[in-house]
Order: sequence, then C-alpha cells, then structure tokens
Amino acid sequence: MTNWKIIGFFFAGTIFFILLLQLQGRQLITPFSPSGILSLEFSCNASHTQSIAAAWSHSLHGAFRLNMLLDFLFIPFYGLFLYSTCGYFSVHYKNTHWAQQLGVLLAFGSLLAMLFDVTENIAMCFSIHFFATAFISAVTTIMATMKFLLIGSAIIYSILSAVFMLLSKSNTRPV
Repeated sequence: MTNWKIIGFFFAGTIFFILLLQLQGRQLITPFSPSGILSLEFSCNASHTQSIAAAWSHSLHGAFRLNMLLDFLFIPFYGLFLYSTCGYFSVHYKNTHWAQQLGVLLAFGSLLAMLFDVTENIAMCFSIHFFATAFISAVTTIMATMKFLLIGSAIIYSILSAVFMLLSKSNTRPV
C-alpha cells in the first residue's frame, strides 16, 4: 500500500523546485545560452561549452553555483516522486504482466535518472570551473539525454496508468 502523503510530499517538492529553478535559472540566459542551463546540458562540443563558460564568467558564476545547489536538492524530490508513482501504478496491473514489469523498470529507471543527473551536474561544474573538453561535453550531453528519456518515460507511464485506472473504475461502477 502506498502512502499518498509521501507521494504528495515528493510531488509538492518537485513542483516547488521546478518553479524555483525556472525563476532562478533565468539569470543564466545569455546569447550563448538561450535556454539557460539546458544550453549547457546539451552543449555537445567543447567550443560551445567554452563559449557558455566565458559568457558566465565571474558575474554569473554565483548564479550557476546556486542553480547547481538547487538542482542537487531537486534531484531526490523528482526521482523519488517518479519512483513512488511508477511503483504504485505497477502493483495495480494484476492481469497485465508487461505493464506491471514496465512500471517496475521505470521506477528503477527514475533512480537511475537521479544518478545520471548527478553525473551531469558534476561534469557541468567541471566545465564551468576548470575547463571544457570534448569528452566532458559529450558526457554531459549523454547523461542529460538519458536522464530526460527516463524521466519522460516515467511521466508518460504514470499519466497513462492514471487515465487507465480512472477509466477502469468508471466502467466498474454500478449504474
């Protein structure tokens, strides 16, 4: 049995940090990083990463550090929210083995997304505070891509599962 208070807590924290990161991350939007931190996450070559680092030099280093701190605080909220939600829905697929297995897989994929996010953040910090290389830029982009694919898959699974659960409950109600 899932405790909805725990899922609600992680959901509220996820929404709070999404809004806070959006607000705080606006400072990192420059001509070299039109999407803010996302521009750095998906900067797959060293020269582009170096141009972002140069644009953020000194004056925006504090904003970048704060964004990273907030993101590290955000990671457990979204990861555990998606883990709990996918796990909750997976146990409700009693007659659909593949959907149940998919939910378990995506629940653990949410935990893996957290690890990818931490690795990506460390690589971005290295690129900004030390130097950007093609390898570090590629690692950052690969980790960001894998993270977003896993998060997106978990969200889609959760939404579809909620819809199917609501539809199945409405079909079983007495008239």
